[in-house]
Amino acid sequence: MTTPTPASPRGAQAARLRGFGSRTFSSLGKYPDFRVLWFGNVGTMLGQWVQFAAQGYLVFDLTRSPFQVGAVGFVRGMSSVVISPFAGIVTDRFSRRSVLVVMTALSAAVSVLIFGLLVAGVIEAWMMYPIAAVEGLGDAVNQPARQVMVYDVVEDNADLPNAIAVNSLGGNTMRIVGPSLAGGLIGIAGVQAAFALQAAAYTASVFATSRIRTKGEPRGPATATVLQSMADGVRYARRNRDVWLLVVMSGLPSLLVYPYVQYIPVFADEVLGVGSVGFGFLASAVGYGSIIGAILAANLTDLRRRGPILVWTTFIYMMLVTAFALSDNYALSFTLLVVAGIANSIYLMLNQVMIQLVVDDEYRGRVLSLYVMVNGITPFSALLMGGLIDAFGAQATVAAYTGLAAAIVLAIGVTSRRLREM
Repeated sequence: MTTPTPASPRGAQAARLRGFGSRTFSSLGKYPDFRVLWFGNVGTMLGQWVQFAAQGYLVFDLTRSPFQVGAVGFVRGMSSVVISPFAGIVTDRFSRRSVLVVMTALSAAVSVLIFGLLVAGVIEAWMMYPIAAVEGLGDAVNQPARQVMVYDVVEDNADLPNAIAVNSLGGNTMRIVGPSLAGGLIGIAGVQAAFALQAAAYTASVFATSRIRTKGEPRGPATATVLQSMADGVRYARRNRDVWLLVVMSGLPSLLVYPYVQYIPVFADEVLGVGSVGFGFLASAVGYGSIIGAILAANLTDLRRRGPILVWTTFIYMMLVTAFALSDNYALSFTLLVVAGIANSIYLMLNQVMIQLVVDDEYRGRVLSLYVMVNGITPFSALLMGGLIDAFGAQATVAAYTGLAAAIVLAIGVTSRRLREM
């Protein structure tokens, strides 16, 4: 009988590294419906990020007013926040696959409308406000429904962390690819070409989503009124301590950290003194880090206690943005944002996984809509941040915002035994 030769330490390490890489996209290979959903989600995110770049360019080109660029974004954000509670009811009451097909088709139709107005030469600035409101409606319904569908198509909860991280990886990649494609098309063929690409991306997403076999059947009660159902969802979130903690942990960055992104041009110009190329790299730095973070997160499938890691990655992310706000060195600022993107990507994955695992199926859509609504408060906070930047400067204002957020997260982590045990 031959005695097996024990693996060398170097061989064991290599095997672990191979296993690490093979786990990155494991959920895509294991679940055909998730694979189709993922392609649909990537199409949607490509369309959104192309639109983000092209719409800002179009509004500024029509008005030459930075205020109106921000105002159009504010209308979209406000529409999403107002509609989000109702969107949760839709997600819980109707087939989620059907909801996604209809709402993504609506977004495609809006893109075609803008394209047609541009080609006809009749586009005017005021038209972008109602269009932004409709786009906010699409965001409010699409985002929670697509998150819930990940849960629907991934049958084993053990694979859910990987699926959410892979889904995030696709979105973060489009965060970089979308604006780059939009900018190139605008330069070569005009802004209408960017909206044509957006329409094509949404159309591809509609086709992919319609091919999902899992319908995502509703689990919520169909007898209650809309307001009763909405109030019931909020009461459930307040009553369920785990859900409430995770919603608060999600809302803090949206309220106190994410608004800084809109003011990166201010840092690039007034603090770091770099040109448009330097600004472009700075604006995409978090996206590069987020891709790295999503790849790492896709391999963190067997964590037993996610709560402490959630607290620390959130805290580290906020402190890195605080350091960015105080930095006056371009290379250091870029590096800080890349590492911040890594921490933020892992934090987002953990937060989404933990919410999906603790919420009851009956309330899943409404809770995730509440999650989206809380994440939609950034435009409101950004308005206040802008006023404070005018009064006190970008560095002091953003550092105060993000430093306060880090202190709150640290206090929650220290005082909440339940979060540490999750």
